Amino acid sequence: MDSGRADNNWADGQTSPDVIYKVGIYGWRKRCLYLFILLLMVLIIINMSLTIWILRVMDFSLDGMGKLRIVPDGIRVEGDSEFINGIYASKIQSRHNSALYIESARNVTIHARDGGGDVTNRLFIGDKKVESYCNLFEVKNNDGEKLFSVDNSKTVINTDELRIAGEGGSIFSGSVQTPKVRAEAASSLRVESPTRDVKVHAPQGVEIKSTLGDITVNTRGKVNIQSKDNAIHLDSKNIALKNVKVSTPVGSGTQYPGVYQLCVCDNNGRLFLAAPNANCYATADVCS
Repeated sequence: MDSGRADNNWADGQTSPDVIYKVGIYGWRKRCLYLFILLLMVLIIINMSLTIWILRVMDFSLDGMGKLRIVPDGIRVEGDSEFINGIYASKIQSRHNSALYIESARNVTIHARDGGGDVTNRLFIGDKKVESYCNLFEVKNNDGEKLFSVDNSKTVINTDELRIAGEGGSIFSGSVQTPKVRAEAASSLRVESPTRDVKVHAPQGVEIKSTLGDITVNTRGKVNIQSKDNAIHLDSKNIALKNVKVSTPVGSGTQYPGVYQLCVCDNNGRLFLAAPNANCYATADVCS
């Protein structure tokens, strides 16, 4: 627009402007703007393409991602899953009629925490060992009945029968309380203390029974059988006492080969043999 046409457009009494500005982008600036818009459109198209590709590859959907499905009561994983760090959950279970496998390249550790976040129980499964850290450890059957429990003071086994199948038997450092100790069929029962005593106590009675074999008691010291209130009964068709000392004082009477009478020392209760047709006279070395 030239200045002559600009002067004619102004009414009388108005002053025409000295400079007229052109509105718009012209020249190289306009070409740069178009180029920037074109590059932005290309980037948007590439970004959308990558987003669609990732959604397709990762199998994103309204139900979840890949084999990970979001269900009303939690998350369901179809197939194997690998967790890089720890996993926190209130319940982990397998699908119906499927087994649950937990595998780790080093160890598996399960923690249980209280309301304050402190660890109250811990289960550690490591190299050739399984450790449980808790105040009370229990094993129950399907009916909820307690079979085995351990705490700081005692170990309780609530089964009808405890079987120890090892060849070396079982070693107890303390006392054992049980109503019955029995060996398996066609096997011998052996109770042994290599360096200390073996004591058997019962409030009412102690019964040692062998239906087919013998009962042998071996010791390097004394064998004490004591009944404080009642008597001790030896009930058998044949009772044999071997290696009992024989007292043969002078003038003890007629000797019968292999026939003796059984006598008792009144000072220590020791048994000895004497002549069958005389009084129980003991020599000095018998009752000492």
